[in-house]
Parts: sequence; structure tokens; C-alpha cells
Amino acid sequence: MRLRASGLQFDYGGAPVLAGVSLELREGQLLGLVGPNGAGKSTLLSCLHGGLKPSTGNVRLEGVELEQLSRREVARAIAVVPQRCEVAFPVSVEHFVGLGRFAYSRFLGGQTQADLDAVEVALERMQLERLRRRAVDQLSGGEFRRVLIAQALAQEPRIMLFDEPVQQLDLRHQLEVMEFAREFARGAGQAALIVLHDLGLAARYCDELALLHRGRIVASGAPASVLTETALGEVWNVRAAIERSPATGALQIVAISPLHEVSP
Repeated sequence: MRLRASGLQFDYGGAPVLAGVSLELREGQLLGLVGPNGAGKSTLLSCLHGGLKPSTGNVRLEGVELEQLSRREVARAIAVVPQRCEVAFPVSVEHFVGLGRFAYSRFLGGQTQADLDAVEVALERMQLERLRRRAVDQLSGGEFRRVLIAQALAQEPRIMLFDEPVQQLDLRHQLEVMEFAREFARGAGQAALIVLHDLGLAARYCDELALLHRGRIVASGAPASVLTETALGEVWNVRAAIERSPATGALQIVAISPLHEVSP
């Protein structure tokens, strides 16, 4: 399954947040979206699943514009793991994961066997079986992150979009989330995009990176071609050393010092 954005522009009533962004997510790919704070990463991700409507440009799912698809049709293809999620009621983990089946729910109908099976698979895959009866407001940050991923999985999507999923997680849970994202993207007919601030994780796990800066994609391709000392200086305004990890073979980025003050 393929998702393609072409010439996206978006603003919140002031300066443009996205200024002509084009991007393609291909089947079998884990694409990392990186860039400094305020670059427009979360806004771009929202446009990619129809949460926000760009003022110019379009997003196509398998060649069909998202605007031509119903909310259910989009949800059956694309699932989002949000950066934040406020829980209004302390429902159980099992119930919360089951909310991911909204795209398949019947009018005035209860859960089907297919719904129950999808929830069970999601709980098992994220190792949440023992927590199924626990209220979601009693979970640790790492546990709740797994619940969010399980809810997205219950949608049975072909594409998953992750918005900073490793934020505030400890080292083990960061690795588990990244390994899951890569594993999902390798599934038949599937793909994933992940927004990251940790450039080391992005370089290690992602097939390709797209670097967003001031609302534009300024570089894309293999991690080594995107994460250069020049890019670190121009985009993040830091002097950095880039080397290969002897343990993983992936790029390591070591920020050494800030450069000049960033102009407003």
C-alpha cells in the first residue's frame, strides 16, 4: 500500500507551517520523519491521515485522494499512534483497545467475533494480556504507549503513522517500539512512518529519512545521506560528530556544541 503527499501547504492563520511538502511512503518501508521543534512534523502527519486539510495539495492513498474516501475507509487503511492521548474515563485496557474497531462497528450493533479476535491479537502482540482488566489511568507511561499501539493495531491497518512514540520512554521500551514499527512495516502490503527526535534511533531503524525544516522537506533518502554534519549545523544549529557504531553498524550522532544564535 502506498501513501503519497503532493505539494502540501498548511497554515494556522499566520505563517505557513507546511510550504509545498511532497512525500511518499512505499510498501515495505519504515520512513522516519525528522526535524527540529516547530518544523511542522505533527502537522504533516495529521494531513497524511486526513486529520487536517491542507490549503493546497493533496494526499493520495493507492492513487485515491483522501477527500474522496469516507472516514471509515481511511481508518481501515491508516492507523495513528498519537503523541498524546487524554483519557476521559478510566476504562479497562481491553475496552480501550476495542475502541480501535470503530471503523468496523455496526449501527446499533455490538462487537462481532471479528472485533473480539482483532482485540485479542492486538493485546497478545503488545504483551498486554495480563493488563486487560487494568484501568488505563493506572498504567505506567510505557504500558500506556503499548496500549495506544494495540488500539491502532486493532484497526487492522495497512499503514501506521507514529507521532513521537518513544517520547518519555525508558531505553528498553524505546527499543521495543522501534522494533515493532520496523516489524510492522515489513508485513505484506504494509508500511509505516514514524516521527522522531532521537536521530540515533532514526538512523538505526528507519529505511529512509525525510528531513523537514521550516515547513519544507530539505533532504530525503538513506540515513547517511540525510544526517550529515552540514545538515546538523544548518537545521539543528549544532556542531556534531557522526560515526558508525561498532555494535550495530548504524550511524551515531554526537552533539558537541551549539552554534550561533538562531535568527527569529
